[in-house]
Amino acid sequence: MTIETIYLIHHSHTDIGYTHDQPIVFDLHERFISEAVGLAHRYAAQESDGAFRWTVETTHVLKRWLDHAPQSEIDTFLALEKAGRIEVTGMFANVTPLYDTGELIESMQLLRTLRNDYGLTIRHAMNCDVNGENWPLVDVLLDAGITGFSMAINTHFGGYPFARPNAFKWEGPSGRTILTWNGWPYDHGWRFGIGRDEEEFAATWWPRIQARLDEIGYDLPILMIQSYHPFGDNGSAFEGFVAFIDGWNAAGKTPRIRLATPAEWWQALAHHGDRLPVHRGDWTDYWNFGAISSAREQRINRTSRAQLRTADALTGGLHAAGLDAHDPWLRGRYQRYREGAWQNILLWDEHTWGADTAVRLPHGEDTWAQWFHKAQYAYNARSLSLLLQRDGVAELARYVTREDDDSVLVFNPLPWTRTLAGPLPP
Repeated sequence: MTIETIYLIHHSHTDIGYTHDQPIVFDLHERFISEAVGLAHRYAAQESDGAFRWTVETTHVLKRWLDHAPQSEIDTFLALEKAGRIEVTGMFANVTPLYDTGELIESMQLLRTLRNDYGLTIRHAMNCDVNGENWPLVDVLLDAGITGFSMAINTHFGGYPFARPNAFKWEGPSGRTILTWNGWPYDHGWRFGIGRDEEEFAATWWPRIQARLDEIGYDLPILMIQSYHPFGDNGSAFEGFVAFIDGWNAAGKTPRIRLATPAEWWQALAHHGDRLPVHRGDWTDYWNFGAISSAREQRINRTSRAQLRTADALTGGLHAAGLDAHDPWLRGRYQRYREGAWQNILLWDEHTWGADTAVRLPHGEDTWAQWFHKAQYAYNARSLSLLLQRDGVAELARYVTREDDDSVLVFNPLPWTRTLAGPLPP
């Protein structure tokens, strides 16, 4: 199949750590968004295929930027998003299968804020590096209003299904399907030569790409390729794509290249939806073996997740019974601490495990600094979830009459009866 159009999706890859300490990464991504806003605004009146367009890969770093940016810059961002020059995609971070179904749902809660408070249109999601995702993600995405999902798998320590790149409909447990793209890694636009040298791309890289597509029987006239800044992971916006693409197209070279937003790609792919196969089942991961290097903290984080759900059950029960109205703590601090606990759980379970120098310099300062920042997420979640669970039990105990000194209050947070055996507290 002859490729007519390449849709180049330009974004920064969000590693929470790896290239820099985590606090530095957060600040850098705020700068990157500001730089992307400036470039998109500069080219806003230009209608060419190469006019600068930008994709925000993850919502967590965007929310941090929105919390700190000047209102004038936020207004410009929102205007550019409405004009289709910037698109926000829906994943909290590059998530791993450590997110169970409930955690996936919690990770989508930020979409409500971004849509309701800022008027953002978020209809697509992208996840990079990670090799697979839990099957319920399909239904979680659809319930969150997401209609297209792309994966850019890093095969450094894993693999990808089928013969990529390929598009298909991923069928979830409910039987519903989501348009899905199993693409090349997110760095390949630059690695293929786009943004560097037109002659090299035409003579060397495009023939290789076309040969690969022919080899796997790729049967679409469109192709999506992602790309980041030449710096690499945690890099900024790259203006060099603009002149390259406009020069390539002006010379009449093929295929046509368009610096696009994901919405443009998904709209183009939807026209071929009746040709796409349906695949049903779990998308098995190979990436996240890094978690076993920190097994203690992984156990703590899973325990914290369970403790938060217990706290929710306690607080929800008290609220349903009308027993929390008098207590300002249950009306105020609970939600704030709950959001903080979940944010820490989500940041622990996302995909970044270790500094880029960790293997070469296991005792280096960067390695240790990033580990302590990472571990702090697990221990912060532990503290907050314990507090919420403890206070929920204490609040419930206020309404339970103690018959004698040997009475023990037992709360079952699950929706079914359980029989447990174990020692009673002294």
